[in-house]
Formats: sequence, structure tokens, C-alpha cells
Amino acid sequence: MPATEDVPLDVCALVPRKQLVDAIKTLEFTVKETPHYVILRYGAFYGPGTFYASDGFVAHQIRQKQIPATDAIISFIHVNDAASATVLALGWPSGVFNIVDDEPVRGVDWIPAYAEAIGAPLPDIRSGREGWERGASNEKARQYGWKPAYPTWKSMVVNLHKKS
Repeated sequence: MPATEDVPLDVCALVPRKQLVDAIKTLEFTVKETPHYVILRYGAFYGPGTFYASDGFVAHQIRQKQIPATDAIISFIHVNDAASATVLALGWPSGVFNIVDDEPVRGVDWIPAYAEAIGAPLPDIRSGREGWERGASNEKARQYGWKPAYPTWKSMVVNLHKKS
């Protein structure tokens, strides 16, 4: 089940992930001390100029077969959708909001499709995932009028196919 904003951060994560989680926890704690705050938890950015662009870091790793496809679930967000949510959030009440697309997806589903779209070899398949690799729900942000123009990670793959 995708994580909602009420699911605690993975504070028991192992290093090096723990360093990132601790930094996010500290940042969110500090922001919550202000009278009005909005915290946006973005999914993995894709679109022009991102790690997932055809010339991006992830594309390079996929081409080198450095990323296996697993059962890990990820939530993506197109950079344009992230920007529109950020503007809308200026009028939202205090709180934490997940800004992700509508379709959390397993690595065994998106990585092979992505590899094909960029002309890379198919990834190795490995079973299993960590408990925190569950994706996120955007239900709360939708309650305040936000709706992604790119509702699924499949938009990323379609746009990459168009470029090849």
C-alpha cells in the first residue's frame, strides 16, 4: 500500500539512506516550527534535464546494467507537475503533502520499459524489496485541487520513445 503523509519517515534506515532520512526529518521538524508551513514530498523527478532524461544519470546506469529491476515500488513526478503543485501549495493549509503521480510502480515493470525506450539492454531481474520501497499516495494533494497532467510513469517512457 502506498505511503500517505501519516506514515513516519524511515528513521531506522541503514547508512547511507539514513543520512538522507535524518536530513529530511531535521528539515521537516524545523519547518514545522513556523506558524504556517507546507512541506512537499516529491516523487522521483522525470522530464527534461532530470536523471531520468535520455541523457541523464539513470539512463547511463541503465545502459551499463548497473540497476537491476526489483519489486521495489517507486512514485514518479513529472517536473511540470511538481511545479504546478508547488504554485497551488502556496494556498494550502499547513501540512505535509506527497507530490507524486497516480501510479506507484514496481521496478520490474518500469525499468524494462524504460530500458527499451532508451535502447538499453534489458536489466537483470532480482526479487524482493525493502519495506520503505512502497511508493506514495497523492490523495491528500488532490483534495486541495491538484491533479497531475502526467498521471502515470508511462508518460516518461512514451516521451522517451518519441525522442528515439
